[in-house]
Amino acid sequence: MLREVKAKNPRTARILKSREPQLIEPPKKTLIFHGAKCPQTLDTVLKTFHALTKPYNVLFHKKNENLHPYENSESLEFLANKNECGLVAFGSHNKKRPNCVTLARIYNSELLDLVELLLLPPRDGEVIPPINELVMDVGLGLRPMMLFSGSPWDDPTSTAHKILKSTLLDMFRGEETTQVDVEGLQYVMMVGAEEPQDGLSPVIHIRWYRVITKRSGHKLPRVELQEVGPKFDFKVGRTRQAAPEVQKESMKQGKRPNDEARTKKNIIMDSMGDKIGRVHLGKQDLSDLQTRKMKGLKRRAGMESSDEEEEPSADMMEVDVVSSDEEEEETHKKARKN
Repeated sequence: MLREVKAKNPRTARILKSREPQLIEPPKKTLIFHGAKCPQTLDTVLKTFHALTKPYNVLFHKKNENLHPYENSESLEFLANKNECGLVAFGSHNKKRPNCVTLARIYNSELLDLVELLLLPPRDGEVIPPINELVMDVGLGLRPMMLFSGSPWDDPTSTAHKILKSTLLDMFRGEETTQVDVEGLQYVMMVGAEEPQDGLSPVIHIRWYRVITKRSGHKLPRVELQEVGPKFDFKVGRTRQAAPEVQKESMKQGKRPNDEARTKKNIIMDSMGDKIGRVHLGKQDLSDLQTRKMKGLKRRAGMESSDEEEEPSADMMEVDVVSSDEEEEETHKKARKN
């Protein structure tokens, strides 16, 4: 059951109205903050998410203690609703789950679903540099071209990968538009998943590439990818899926202005700009149709009826009766004369 909040004054009513579902929703904002402990590697992950989701995010620099999203989500929901954020990226570090990034989604001021990403140490002895030493070269407000590679993303039984893919798309998709400038496609975000082995959760690789166009001697340029930014390897931890009825309610969409023409069937426009509609009717029963009684409609052309031919018509019967009376009168007159 959805919670209903009543406004106490006009200012609160305006705020609640702005938070109501809109026909075309604005981009979701992401709340990025960390807990009591935040190592340098975990801080690089959070700052990278902050740099690539500008200006649709809110970053907290101070530490927040006693925050446990899986045990108690009230503080997380309070901070997200206060800052009007539909997504949350929370970083925490402890002995049991080191360098953990928790991604959450908020619906109707309540927690919808959760997924944990455990940051793995870099391979080949590499070290994740701090954020101030990274050069991303990405413009403000640009959206990435996202690529999900690996069979786990297409596996319908893998709930964790399904939630993670949907959350990442919500976080980096930005503003919804129908036209995109080609010059704005400057970088690619690749999220790869290894093949699962022996029931173990596959490792998730996140990489960023800058798109470089060069002359090719043809009409289309030659496209190359240059790796930029840090390399993150994650392992999926705990997940919490939304209830089926809440998930169904959150995925409802209203009718948009451009959907009106598609919903009306059998309606076309001719060359003169006139609207022409086609109406389909069922088979009509004309046996009980009441028509005007006329002599010309008693016998239809092409219809043969033996009963109608044998029975004399009313006009013929009247003529026969009149002729018989005249004959009787003539016989009476002849008898009187005699």
